[in-house]
Amino acid sequence: MSSILPFTPPVVKRLLGWKKTPQNGGGQEEKWCEKAVKSLVKKLKKTGQLDELEKAISTQNSNTKCVTIPRLDSQQK
Repeated sequence: MSSILPFTPPVVKRLLGWKKTPQNGGGQEEKWCEKAVKSLVKKLKKTGQLDELEKAISTQNSNTKCVTIPRLDSQQK
């Protein structure tokens, strides 16, 4: 997979590897997906849940811990 953005961390590449490919996907959608996963990774690193998300996706096991995605409040924007 070639990176659309300047630098794509390995964890983002791994998570993007699990993405379901749409029938009519294009370059814009790929770019949006990469930005969305980078944002998710950034949020989950702060809460320490990134490893749990990777484990849940890679093993496809429902017996993993719940991963919650924190909302940004107006002061964090």
